[in-house]
Amino acid sequence: MSKPRRLFRFIEVLIFCLPLPAAFLSCAGAPKGTVGKNVQYAAPESDGGEMTSLPAVPRKNQGKTFFSHIDGGIMADMEAGSPASLRRAAAAIRRSDSDSEMAERVLLAVAYRIMKIVWPSERVDWDAPDVPANTPYMGAINSAQNGIYDTSTGNIDFLALVLPSLVVVVSDSVGGFFDASEQALREGLGMRPGSVLVNYLLGTLYQKNGMPAEALPFFSAAAGAAPECLETAYSYAVCLASLGRMEEARRAAAALSSRHPSDLAVLKLCAETSFALGDYNAAEEYIARVLQQEPGDLPSVLFRVRILMEKKEYVRAASLLDVYARQDDSSRDYLLLRAQIQYDWSKNLTAAVSTIETALRRFPDDLEVLLFAARLASDSGTSVAGRTVEEYAEAALAVQPESARALQYAVEGLVQNGEWQEAYAASSNLLSKDGASLDAVFRHIRICLALGRNDEAWNLISPIYRTNPQDEEVVQSYIVTMAETGRRQQALSLINQLLPDASSRMKSFLYYRRSFLQASEGDALSDLRSSLIANPRNSDALFRLYELYFQKRDYRKAQYYLKQVVALNPNDAAMRRLNDELSSLIQ
Repeated sequence: MSKPRRLFRFIEVLIFCLPLPAAFLSCAGAPKGTVGKNVQYAAPESDGGEMTSLPAVPRKNQGKTFFSHIDGGIMADMEAGSPASLRRAAAAIRRSDSDSEMAERVLLAVAYRIMKIVWPSERVDWDAPDVPANTPYMGAINSAQNGIYDTSTGNIDFLALVLPSLVVVVSDSVGGFFDASEQALREGLGMRPGSVLVNYLLGTLYQKNGMPAEALPFFSAAAGAAPECLETAYSYAVCLASLGRMEEARRAAAALSSRHPSDLAVLKLCAETSFALGDYNAAEEYIARVLQQEPGDLPSVLFRVRILMEKKEYVRAASLLDVYARQDDSSRDYLLLRAQIQYDWSKNLTAAVSTIETALRRFPDDLEVLLFAARLASDSGTSVAGRTVEEYAEAALAVQPESARALQYAVEGLVQNGEWQEAYAASSNLLSKDGASLDAVFRHIRICLALGRNDEAWNLISPIYRTNPQDEEVVQSYIVTMAETGRRQQALSLINQLLPDASSRMKSFLYYRRSFLQASEGDALSDLRSSLIANPRNSDALFRLYELYFQKRDYRKAQYYLKQVVALNPNDAAMRRLNDELSSLIQ
């Protein structure tokens, strides 16, 4: 090294190691900055989008900076900030035989710390050299690890501008420093548009601030530029899932799984996306691989229970839930799944109500608990913990005013009480929501028919039938609407046309509906018996037989059929009351 060169480096090192002005330093003990609040983050929802074009931002301080003498290729790799580029930069610095100089040592330490904080899954094949902590670079990193956005770096170059935003990776809440970090990162992206590090930090910043639409294009850019990096690809897949783009999320997660077959977070993401798409076998396979590695992972145990319940494997689900209860029998998810098994599988309304009452005491304002209580009250026609289905629906709507399920239960409660006008208003509100289900449409048609709004009912079902003439649920609603709106002959003709090739379930419905169109009681009874031959568990046909024999005052035959209805619907309080009243008549 020449004398002028050595002299210049000596002066540079001396200046760098001397105390610097407060505006330039970041003191480890009391850094100037904004503290993150560490609030638990939940993945938000959004609609995706393309990356917006960013205006080029001129570099700050175009003159001499601390890293001015370092090779431009090394600095480009540092500013790209991907695991691969950081390794290249570190290797180049070590090959240069100049890593004893302060700037090279600081740069090597910065690369090491970025790898450890931002890319923890990546290997680091060099040691971090000892460098002074009171530099704008190391000070910003130390502050970030303590949850503080350091505002004292002076933004003298790309790294000083970007490094304070490492805090977005370690903090759960970014609200306290969002604006400052966003501005700095966007300026950094203007200086180095392809920076994997900046794109990833911006995506994380937006995601943690509940802005996944804005996050997605930055995660996409980071993952596209560093496809082998676990963190970039995983964050991109999670963001897709949070936006409801499950098929894309599952493909991204599956690609990750092929490269990281034992990573627990990746396996869980694969399980969750498969579950959301209804592929329960794949979901169970993934979560089983998680539990092979972590048998004590209680959330994964509960998730497997949910999968088994969707597969209708209630015996296995109940057994696994018992295993979970040995560790925790008071969590919200456990209580909800226990109540669901008791109600759907065991048909034990009393036990399910007892369990959900426990959940209501512990989680009185939880939406899912309120909705399940509303379901129990709706299906049974009774109060649960002293409240009706309408009251639970109202409480759920107070928690989430746009909840379609809460509106559904509100409508069902009004229908049960025969409050048709109120039910019509609530049902119309439900149908106005985006993505209203066919069940909601069918329910609204029933309400319209009860109110004599025949034209509205017909105008709702006709286009649906034209589009889905093979869907059994649609056909059933179409036939009922035809019969109830005075199109009896058309209904009868369609029933007779469908009967020869109908499935057993559909054939049972068709005979049941034809019984209402028959001219004589004998033909009606014959159709109802044919309905039960096709499906002995058709509660509607059984109840219709009860009604006919009750009208004939043949109470014993009426009770014979009513008891079967009660056996099939043990939780229906209205049916049990009818049976008790009939028993008193017979006595």
